[in-house]
Amino acid sequence: MVVNIRRFYIAALVILAVAIPKSGVAVGGVPLNGIYLLLCLSFPLFLVKFVVGGKTVGGGYDVYMLLLLPFWMLFLAITLMNGVAKPPAYVGYVMSLIVVPIFFYLWSKTLGPEQLQYLLQVLVKCIRFAIAFGLFLFMYKIATGQYVSVPMLTTTLGADKTLEARMNDRGGIFKFFSTYNNGNIYAVCMIMLLPVYNVIEQNRKWVLLLMLTIMLTLSRTAWALLMAYCVFEYLLFNKAVSVKKLIVICSALCVVVPGIIGLLGIMGRDVSFLFDSNLGGRAAYLEYFYDAGLISFTPLYWSYEIPYVSIAEFVGLIGLVPFLMFFSNIILARSLFDVSRPLSRSASIGCVMYWVATFSDAALILVPTFIIFSLLVMLSFSE
Repeated sequence: MVVNIRRFYIAALVILAVAIPKSGVAVGGVPLNGIYLLLCLSFPLFLVKFVVGGKTVGGGYDVYMLLLLPFWMLFLAITLMNGVAKPPAYVGYVMSLIVVPIFFYLWSKTLGPEQLQYLLQVLVKCIRFAIAFGLFLFMYKIATGQYVSVPMLTTTLGADKTLEARMNDRGGIFKFFSTYNNGNIYAVCMIMLLPVYNVIEQNRKWVLLLMLTIMLTLSRTAWALLMAYCVFEYLLFNKAVSVKKLIVICSALCVVVPGIIGLLGIMGRDVSFLFDSNLGGRAAYLEYFYDAGLISFTPLYWSYEIPYVSIAEFVGLIGLVPFLMFFSNIILARSLFDVSRPLSRSASIGCVMYWVATFSDAALILVPTFIIFSLLVMLSFSE
């Protein structure tokens, strides 16, 4: 039997990133997830191949990577100057904001059309698995009051928090989180993947199930992002708005809105829950943003749900504009309004969805959020 090494690697990477992102072990508070181990082990190989291949700068993806350099230099210089109070948090920043984007850039140079098509085929199956396992887990918890986990596979062995301690309780009903171990992380990641999944999934029932699972995360951020996706997909970034599409949107709203109200009732909450001025406790973090100076002198010790607060406190206000360059692919890919490039367009919309999420709950350094974002950046330049 002949093993296609390239296909095997693609399958392993997508499975570890999307189907079982929390697989692995935690050592000294630092999670050694399977996806990070695979990226780190293969990173030198892709780097050597890139250097030996003598690739030149000129394409949209190349320009995108150059635009990230100012943030990387600022982040490394200022955080090293101020010191690091919590090494695990620093490792998370370096992996998410530096290693992961560079890895996907290098990897993209080795992917031809055939490999890219295989990647999408595996991605469909992995999202289906996340949906199916999550629904099983969600129903099993309701039926038995217990969680099902497979250490090192669906959960990180040695993690400092159990599934019960991850703030997934919503008034007696527990958030949907599948193999992501946290409802908000699942919601943000799947909202990012939803536009691409809507393009590559042939069975529309699975797309509807994915939307249902996002609603079942019981997250206000997830609900708002799901609404925003419908607006972006069918109105803002689609020139061909027809009466049929408007009817579809209105019909969806007639299902989603009562569904959210029903879930609020089950959670023992009312509509005021959706308009919490405290932003679920995040409003208190904003004082760090308001008190920040141009350059930070605070040792890095944390990552807030709103990444702009983290950048302001640990890098300084000087880092905010360079940080926004992570989303410059949305413009450089030039596909938001181009329906003739469905994969690039949908990946760009997924990046827009994450940009919107950064104003509420971006899970910036938590696996696999930025891995999935960087995968979408790569796909946005694929057509």
